Amino acid sequence: MFHDPGRARRATEGMVDYDDNSGAQRQLVGHHTPRIRGLVDRLGRIDPELRIVDYGCGPGTSAIEAVRPAVEAYRANVPEGRIAVCHADQPGNDWNALFALATGPAGYHAGDAGVRTEAAIGSFYQQMVAPGSVALGTSFAASHWLSRAVRLHAPGTLWFADLVGDARVTLAAQARQDWITFLRCRAVELRPGGYLLVSKLGSVADPAERNGVAASGRGVYRALQHVAEAMAEDGLIDRPILDRFVFGLWFMTVDEAREPLAADPVLAEVFTIEELAIERGVARQADVFADAVADPVTYARLYVGFIRGFADSTLRTELLGPSAADEAATARLADEFYRRLDVLYRQDRDAYACELWPLTVVLRRT
Repeated sequence: MFHDPGRARRATEGMVDYDDNSGAQRQLVGHHTPRIRGLVDRLGRIDPELRIVDYGCGPGTSAIEAVRPAVEAYRANVPEGRIAVCHADQPGNDWNALFALATGPAGYHAGDAGVRTEAAIGSFYQQMVAPGSVALGTSFAASHWLSRAVRLHAPGTLWFADLVGDARVTLAAQARQDWITFLRCRAVELRPGGYLLVSKLGSVADPAERNGVAASGRGVYRALQHVAEAMAEDGLIDRPILDRFVFGLWFMTVDEAREPLAADPVLAEVFTIEELAIERGVARQADVFADAVADPVTYARLYVGFIRGFADSTLRTELLGPSAADEAATARLADEFYRRLDVLYRQDRDAYACELWPLTVVLRRT
């Protein structure tokens, strides 16, 4: 949540319109526009070109808005400078949709011959571009997804924040190592003096929660758990499969994000921490669709579309598909899952709202 870089299916598959269901992603990217401009101002002139890489870009307008402020700021500072924009993501990304947006009338280089666009295709848990080539790296709502799917004995929950015992220890260890791997790869790719801006969903202290932290999106994942449990009780989802299904993500606290930057010898040597904090005051932080709360039908539609955008491939591949006889049966299970989710959000617009506590990390390559 939001973008799942670890799945082969397209993020847009099964959706009517990706952009219609990615408002939360655009909110998060838009919040960072001033910060992106400021980082480009601090970079100054870069020769032979300013290279921007957006890791886990996705296919929609949010990917364009992640780049536009950097292009505009650099063009204002260095009118004749050359700019290379690299969108980096998995093979299953909808690349045609992305490049249509980038080169279209609302794209970031509309008619600017000094801007070129390219793609790096693969996992950002590996090196994706040439060493020392990146002046500004960004990653929005992506790096909280882990490097691989997980299978844990975790009856009663399908996400990390409610895990206990060995299951929580195992997933926490993978999350820490994946964060180190992600940062080490970026350390190779960034040029000296380059910046890395990572915005991902985080967690904050809350003694009322099971593990003492409240994680972003807790209402959404508990809605997913509610529907999955009901379908298991009705014999539509295999109980043993549900008991071992956990979304492969981890929303870090500030301390969890900071600790490896000091403890890992490579990261401690090559990165200076410019910012590392949970952001407060982000628009509609308590409920990403608060504007529609008075209209149950629209509210439910927005939530179901939003959830399909980040969860559909995982649900089909790891939960619904293994419970079905074939692809047609999987599709029917998915339809029923989202139908029940729609009913849930129409009936209860408090318990399952998506809260956001974005974690912002800005690092400078020494």
